[in-house]
Amino acid sequence: MPPPYFVGEGEGKKGAHHESISALWNLKWKKRATLGIYPFMEGKLEDFEAVFAHFAEHNIYPPYDFEVYSAPFFPVAERLVARAEIAEESGDRELASELYLRAACVYRTARQPCPISPRQKLAFNLQKTAFFKGAALLEAPLVEHLIPHTHALPGTAEQYRTIPVTVRLPPGAQPGQLFPTVLQIYGLDGYRTEHTMPSSHHIARGWASIAVEIPGTGDCPADANDATSPDRLWSSVLDWIDQQPWIAKGKVIAWGVSCGGYYTMRIAHTHADRLLGVVAQGGGCHSMFDPEWLEIASHMEYPFDLTQVLALKFGYEDVEKMKVDSRPRFSLLENGILEMPSCRMLLVNGMLDELFPIEDCLLPLRYGSVKEVRFFEDSKHMGEPHARKYILEWVESLFKTVDGGVKGGKLWAAITNGAEKPITNEVTKPVANGTNGVNGVKKPVVSVKELDGRHVLNGC
Repeated sequence: MPPPYFVGEGEGKKGAHHESISALWNLKWKKRATLGIYPFMEGKLEDFEAVFAHFAEHNIYPPYDFEVYSAPFFPVAERLVARAEIAEESGDRELASELYLRAACVYRTARQPCPISPRQKLAFNLQKTAFFKGAALLEAPLVEHLIPHTHALPGTAEQYRTIPVTVRLPPGAQPGQLFPTVLQIYGLDGYRTEHTMPSSHHIARGWASIAVEIPGTGDCPADANDATSPDRLWSSVLDWIDQQPWIAKGKVIAWGVSCGGYYTMRIAHTHADRLLGVVAQGGGCHSMFDPEWLEIASHMEYPFDLTQVLALKFGYEDVEKMKVDSRPRFSLLENGILEMPSCRMLLVNGMLDELFPIEDCLLPLRYGSVKEVRFFEDSKHMGEPHARKYILEWVESLFKTVDGGVKGGKLWAAITNGAEKPITNEVTKPVANGTNGVNGVKKPVVSVKELDGRHVLNGC
């Protein structure tokens, strides 16, 4: 008998947008393109009208041939790139940036939900080229860094690849300045090339912003089918972060979105001593791998076949294999991860999430360290459009609890109650035996209350 999911058992829940590409556009994507929200950030409605007029005449239906789907996007993106090059040559950096980023948005939509076909893989490469050209021309540019995967498993493909991240510092950043830093961990179909808008929220508050992809997506080198590969990935990323002169020590928060929320739930436990806190927005941890859930979620809120995309992301060639194999291998509950102590963690989602069941945001509350939560009754996946405001407030409040400075040759933190404790720079490897190497530092007890729609910590 399937679990009693909050959103129901899936009977009659097949979204009408799954009927065809034209249905997806008319029922879901056209509004998003008009508003410029995912996956249409930096894009304009006019860039897509010709593409979907083509589909109105030559509609396609599931199961999609993604070579056919992606084809009509290319001429539009190519024209935008040509216009961007002319603007750049004439010295109009602002217009060139806008046009490059619009082209990147068109290529992004062409490779949705992920690069499956050869033409979609080409679209992703062209998206990266256009994106980084446009991002480099912004007042506060986004810059790609290639991190050595120093914790890669010897003798595997991981060992010969780097970890690409996108970095953005506040406008006018000067050498010697230190910034609180958000490590944005992306999801199933959002990659480091989707970081313009989120990073704008971060740098507007004086934070540095880093975007990184999860195993099985983008150019992430971690083995998608190895449940422990993310632990090695985060160790390499955090080692690199520790070495950057512009990052305020002790002020790093990981923020995972969508499927990235699964990885922030994990990193909060496996690397608890290396992060000030984490946000898991719209993530799953256990029931997302239920065979029953994978069956019913396939054609609900997600634009395409969710189970097919999840199978590809987690390294399965066969969807049925994932249904029977993934939970014992990837569940954070069955692997004992949730029982481990964690750093501060905020869980955020919409109660009506149809990608990952809300039960997966409730489950961590029953295990390990005390968590903080904010759910939205009338929202679906990730709790938007409400969630971002609350998350940014939470992150800002957490950064304010640590005032990094050098004192007596050691790095100290001024805690809000007036006490001071040393912050160590020791690197500890993640373990799965229930300990997390927190050096004996007692974490504050945090309770969750609601007051006028705002979360309150410790009753204050």
